[in-house]
Amino acid sequence: MEEKLQQINKAVLSYYSQVKSRELTEEDFNLWIESLADPMKTGFKSKGLNECRGVLNFQRFILELQDNGLEEYLKSELKEEDYNYWRDQSK
Repeated sequence: MEEKLQQINKAVLSYYSQVKSRELTEEDFNLWIESLADPMKTGFKSKGLNECRGVLNFQRFILELQDNGLEEYLKSELKEEDYNYWRDQSK
């Protein structure tokens, strides 16, 4: 079980590390902000782009804009058994 969790964690970290190779812009930030519901929208907007660069929801939004979804990524990176475990736990 521990090995399974380590593999899933490693794949998730690898997924999010992809955003580091991309310059996050004000345009990206504004697109993300507009996709949020209040009060999240207000809270994150007041923080601004620089404070939100590390927010996983923002990073995932940017990766998914590039047709790089977390679920598809994990399906391609993990063993079927590990992927199914992650999927079942994510529900």
